[in-house]
Amino acid sequence: MLKTMIVLGLAMLCAGVGNIFMRQGLQKIGVGPSRNIFKMLVFFRRAVANPLVLLGVLISIGYFALWLAVLSWADVSWALPMNAVEYVFVALAAVVFLKERVGRYRWLGIGLILLGMIFMMESWHG
Repeated sequence: MLKTMIVLGLAMLCAGVGNIFMRQGLQKIGVGPSRNIFKMLVFFRRAVANPLVLLGVLISIGYFALWLAVLSWADVSWALPMNAVEYVFVALAAVVFLKERVGRYRWLGIGLILLGMIFMMESWHG
């Protein structure tokens, strides 16, 4: 279980960090268009050329590799809910690195997610 928890933690850290880098890169590009196909293609071309977006994608690939290991060791009915630890990492990183404001209802929701994860951890052998 310890090996699985460590790799799961690393995977969730990669997922969160990857998302933060992608968001930072996209903030430099600006808001994507919603309906014009040509403008969307230009936006995506700019996105994949942005070093922060590319770094985020590479880190997300690392998440995927680690996640495959977790799924090979643990039941998916346990592992997938445990995947929610990413919400905690992302909320904390968004506050620190993106200067986002996370309101009390979001923190309450994250707290409830953490409570659920405690129940999931207890069910490992149950």
